[in-house]
Amino acid sequence: MKRLMYFLMLATGFLAAAGCNRNAQNTKQNAPGDSTADVFSIEGNQTIRFAVDTTSLIRNPAMGWTLYDDANDSVAKAATYWAAQDDAANKYASIFYIRWRWSNMEPEEGKYAWLYDDNFKALVKGARDRGLKLAFSIYIDGQDNIQPGTPDYVKKAGAQGYLVDKLGGGKNWTPYLDDPVFQQKFGNFVRAFSEAFDDPAVVDYVDGYNLGWWGEGHHLVFKDTANKEAVFDWIINLYASSFKRVLLSITFGSEIGIPLEEKVALNANGYAIRRDGLASSWFSQTERDYVKSKFPKIPFFAESCYWGCHAEDCRPWAADAVYGKKWTGWKDVYTQVYTDAISSHANTLDLREEVETQGWTKIAPELVRNFVRFGGYRFTPTQLSIPSVIHSGETFQIGHNWVNTGVGVCPNNNRRWNYKYKVAFALIDKSNKVVAIVKDQKSDPSAWIRGTDGKYILEAKISAPAGNYRLALAVVDVSAGDQPGIRLAIDKERKIDNWTVVSDVVVK
Repeated sequence: MKRLMYFLMLATGFLAAAGCNRNAQNTKQNAPGDSTADVFSIEGNQTIRFAVDTTSLIRNPAMGWTLYDDANDSVAKAATYWAAQDDAANKYASIFYIRWRWSNMEPEEGKYAWLYDDNFKALVKGARDRGLKLAFSIYIDGQDNIQPGTPDYVKKAGAQGYLVDKLGGGKNWTPYLDDPVFQQKFGNFVRAFSEAFDDPAVVDYVDGYNLGWWGEGHHLVFKDTANKEAVFDWIINLYASSFKRVLLSITFGSEIGIPLEEKVALNANGYAIRRDGLASSWFSQTERDYVKSKFPKIPFFAESCYWGCHAEDCRPWAADAVYGKKWTGWKDVYTQVYTDAISSHANTLDLREEVETQGWTKIAPELVRNFVRFGGYRFTPTQLSIPSVIHSGETFQIGHNWVNTGVGVCPNNNRRWNYKYKVAFALIDKSNKVVAIVKDQKSDPSAWIRGTDGKYILEAKISAPAGNYRLALAVVDVSAGDQPGIRLAIDKERKIDNWTVVSDVVVK
């Protein structure tokens, strides 16, 4: 607990608000450490300051609390699931993570869940209706599952395989990973899956490995073990060639080894890193250090260890080799999970399914709120230098300074996003119509990390009829028609069609 309090005090120290004064004034020299001092000195411009919104739920791509349907038993029934998770979805969560067997996603060849499974469609609709993006992990192994992870049509097509332990007793059939029939059929599925879900407006990320037990890269079985690296290369490139716009991730630290994971997945194919087992002996200090070494170049999607309950008479964590004898209750577990996530710069963390969500929100509600505040990224334009008068067709300057009060990173630099997010300024007329937009092509939100401001001076030119306008700003998505794409953390923000109003301006 002392460690957590120290970290929270440290984190809060970065949250010095940029001041609430938004009155126009002349700029002055910046005083080091003075958050109210002017960052820019642009002759004739006025200074605008925005205060940081430090508490609101701000949903942005690839960050935030995550709700799960983790179906090693039966998949969730949509109506029951959303009735139970509705409060958490609306108050805290940003992502709904569907972790299903391939046999549920395609029970018969070509009969895809997104086309034919009404329950799957209802689960997705429930998430989207609540403002959540999707994430996916589709695995093929039947270990500890109520049914095989791979659909039966693959076996009938001639794929060779072996037996693994079934949930509740018995055995499930699972294909050898180097079997050509399996690879052909799964390749067909992934390509069809990407056609339906390679949409960053709907999906935040897809796990692009998912072999072995629980889809976590362990206990891999081959007809010929010499094919291990070739199989890893095959599946990583299968996902990478199929998903062009949605982020891909890999649960690192599998038996394939970090050097090969880094070479093939991270470096060659632009994967993000994902890790389960936070707050357990499975998330070692070496792995913590590895995650931190990749920040801020690569985002981290975090997941706690799977315990499956939260009652005080249920303590599966007591057997953990590192923490079992130290913890006295579930509050200690959640405290360590939160500490691991924050100190590792996590973009996401799991509220998971109903039982875990209840544990978090009932036992450690302050930690749930704190991850809303600090998890992922949280951008505020703390200071702007804006002209009061713009001469149409003539060059003018805008200064803009950005802070990130979250611990994570906006993966704008990932090849699948390809620097699509840029700061833009819009001229809005009296009818609330955007009549002109200028983008700062040098701006890059992936460079805005805690403690390092993004400071820019934009050389701009706008052509518009003379008159009175409002100048507004946004972080726009250039791949989506320059629409605002990142929600900002601004206290008492005034918006017009998701553009943040900065000031009045006269065009001559």
